[in-house]
Amino acid sequence: MTEEQLWLDPDRASRGATDLRLAGEDVTARRHEVGGAIAAASSQRPWGRDDIGAAFEKNYRTYEGMLLRAWEGLGEAIQRLGADVTSSVTATVDVDVTSGQRLDGISGRHGSRH
Repeated sequence: MTEEQLWLDPDRASRGATDLRLAGEDVTARRHEVGGAIAAASSQRPWGRDDIGAAFEKNYRTYEGMLLRAWEGLGEAIQRLGADVTSSVTATVDVDVTSGQRLDGISGRHGSRH
């Protein structure tokens, strides 16, 4: 960034935060729906119960668990990101308003001397 100013459109950023939160909720819902169906189907061990099926089972469960946990975590992280953006926008606007009030107060005092 070549400028030393921060420009923030609070309404646009807030809409983005809402979009992030909703996207996170959607990822989480799909994880429960589709991921739950995957887990339910795999619990039937469709690959069989012989030695080859048992070897597959051992490796598959490890990766299935990692995938389902990561998928769950991704949805939660996206939701938290939306909440963090909302908090950041609120804090930035509050600081801007407070700073503006202080500057107005200073200019009012100094303005009477001129």
